[in-house]
Amino acid sequence: MRVLIVGDVHGDFAGLAECLEWAVAEHAVAAAIQVGDFGFFRDRMEEWLTRRRRFAVPVHAIDGNREDHGWLGRCCKNGVTTSWGESLNLIYQPRPSTARVGGACVGFLGGALHVHRKQEHRVLSGRPNYIDTTQLAQAIALFSREQPRLLVTHSCPAGIGIGLKGDPALRLSLINHVVDAGFDPGPPDDRGETTLRQLWQQLAPPSPAWVFGHFHRRHEAIVGGTRFICVGALEWSATQGQEMFCWDSESGQIDTIRFRPRNCQRRY
Repeated sequence: MRVLIVGDVHGDFAGLAECLEWAVAEHAVAAAIQVGDFGFFRDRMEEWLTRRRRFAVPVHAIDGNREDHGWLGRCCKNGVTTSWGESLNLIYQPRPSTARVGGACVGFLGGALHVHRKQEHRVLSGRPNYIDTTQLAQAIALFSREQPRLLVTHSCPAGIGIGLKGDPALRLSLINHVVDAGFDPGPPDDRGETTLRQLWQQLAPPSPAWVFGHFHRRHEAIVGGTRFICVGALEWSATQGQEMFCWDSESGQIDTIRFRPRNCQRRY
C-alpha cells in the first residue's frame, strides 16, 4: 500500500483534503500519515465537521505541540475522537499507539515542547504539550514489543546526529521557555527532544524509518540504521511544487513526490 506522509497542517483541512485527492489521483495512495500540529482545536474541527467532507483516504494523525490538548483529551475520554473515523475518515493516534497501515505496524507518539511560549503542564488533565515520563515508558514497552516498521513523532531525538540546527532567532525564547523550564533541547546543531532520544536508545532493534515534522523543513539523516525524515509543513506558497514523501508499507521504501496545489495561497 502506498501511504502519503503529510507534514504540519495547522488546521488547513481544506488544503489537506485537496492534497489527498491529488495524491489518490496521481500516485494511487490508499492512506495517509500526518506528523502532528494537525489543528486539533474545537472551533476548527467543528467548522470542518459542518462541511461533512470526509478525507479521500484514512488519515492517521498525531498531536503536535500546537493543539488544544485539554480539549483533545476530553474528546478522547468521551469517545469523540472515535467518531471522527466515520465522519471525517480521520484516525487520531493517542500517545503512544500502534496501527496496522497497509498490513505493516506503525508506531505513533505525539507531542513536543513549545519554543515560543510556556509549557502547558496540565497536571490535572494529564495532557501536557510535551511527552511525559509515563508516556515515554509506555512507548518503550509498546514499541519494543510490537517493533513497528515506521515510527511517527512530531519532533525528533535530540543529540544523536540527525543534525537539525536551532533557529538563531529563537535562542532567547528557547532559553526562557525550554531551558529555564528544566528541559534539554539538545545541542544547537542537533536539536530535538531528549525523551525521544531515550526512546531511540531503548528500542531494540530501532525502526528502519522514523518520520517527523515540527521544524517546517525537509531534512534527512541515517543514524544507527534508522532513516530519519523531517517532513516540511503543508504549504501553499510553493508555486513550483512542494516535495512530499510516500511510504510503501510492503517494501518499506520511501520516495519523494512533488505536490503543486491548484491554489497557491494558504487557507485556513
